Amino acid sequence: MAAFTPDQWLILALAFVLGLILGMALLASPKWKARYREEVQRRESLEAENQQLRRDAAEMESLRHAAARDELRVRDERDRDSVRETAAQDEIRRRDESERVSLRTAAAEDEARRRDADELPPL
Repeated sequence: MAAFTPDQWLILALAFVLGLILGMALLASPKWKARYREEVQRRESLEAENQQLRRDAAEMESLRHAAARDELRVRDERDRDSVRETAAQDEIRRRDESERVSLRTAAAEDEARRRDADELPPL
């Protein structure tokens, strides 16, 4: 394989420089500038839309957390109310039972007095 001569190197360098100049001239045309500006506008609008969607998502997340806290609060209130109702019902049952026991005790005492009165001879 033969080495390049200086003339061949010069031709290659000139072709490279000519390609660079033609490439820059073609890319600098108004058509490409307009496409670049459209792309920038599209990117900016997409970024603005993404930012709006992130804000909406953050708001929805905060609303979701608020709803969950509210649901938990309502559930706790319902649980407390049911505990209060259960306690009140237990208290009513205890009172009823103590009244029944008192009535039974009073009835038993009355019955015992009658038996004692029947068994004792009159004075």
